[in-house]
Amino acid sequence: MRVNLLILLISSYGFASELTWPTPTGRPTGGSLDDFIQPTISGRTESGLFGMTRNDGTRFHEGIDIQPGWVDANNEPADPISAAMPGQIAYIERSVRGPYGRYVVIEHPAAELPVYTLYAHLASIDGGIRVGANVASGQVLGRMGHTSAGVDPITVDRSHLHFEIGLRLSDNFNRWYNQQPEFRGDPNVHGNYNGLNLVGFDPLPILLRSRSDFHMVVNNLPNALVVVARTSSIPDFVRTYPQLAYGTAKSAAGWRIDFTWHGLPRRWTALMPGDPTIPSSGWRIDRVYENYRDTLEQRKMLEPGRTIPGETLRRTMGVLLGT
Repeated sequence: MRVNLLILLISSYGFASELTWPTPTGRPTGGSLDDFIQPTISGRTESGLFGMTRNDGTRFHEGIDIQPGWVDANNEPADPISAAMPGQIAYIERSVRGPYGRYVVIEHPAAELPVYTLYAHLASIDGGIRVGANVASGQVLGRMGHTSAGVDPITVDRSHLHFEIGLRLSDNFNRWYNQQPEFRGDPNVHGNYNGLNLVGFDPLPILLRSRSDFHMVVNNLPNALVVVARTSSIPDFVRTYPQLAYGTAKSAAGWRIDFTWHGLPRRWTALMPGDPTIPSSGWRIDRVYENYRDTLEQRKMLEPGRTIPGETLRRTMGVLLGT
């Protein structure tokens, strides 16, 4: 019993994932963000960072944009892109069918929390990379580029690696997607790795360290909003990330969900039958942390000036609950 307790303590508090920088320039050891972050056409360095950094603070950016270290004679980036951690290739987009362009997603089941990492806007993807294959930390995935089918093309002089770390909302995303009238005639070609099903957290402080405990990272993210929901089934998110759930999931009649300002459901607390906070049906906002209200409104988690769910929160809850 004492040995088992020691193992538990070591696994909970002593383990941390090792990360390598995904471009050959290596982890920055000094200087400024200007030395490695690629800004948008605005020229503002912060526009290449995570958060409400785009379009004068009105548009959210899920990851960070890392600039090239080398370019060829045609000014095309020459940097190979490599896996930041060991894991398994979960998705490859070799065509250019969305704002990510060509991209690769790796799942990291051995991490304290099984996060994904995403590598986007690639010029090319290594021919030996296959879905389901295990990759080592530092293994080359492809070459940096500027591919994107988004509204605003990425010009060659703004080539970069878009890098994300995050969690999946659902393993049944396609079923939810196909039920939405707004997507009729626009099939989901990316499966569970559609950007609408991915929710990241700031990867920069994680990449700048050589080791990170992802469970602790998510636990330390601040609460901004609380939702309570009625559901007798265990949500996919809880099944995938049981480390973030508290209480007896099998007996739950509902859940209290603590969200970050940008929409990551960072903590789930099971609510037992008879709990008066559970709504009679569906879900509702239970609490707003007022110091985050402005940012919640910018992120469309709330309607401006009102405690009413915004577009981002409505969509996220729909995916989480399959409604």
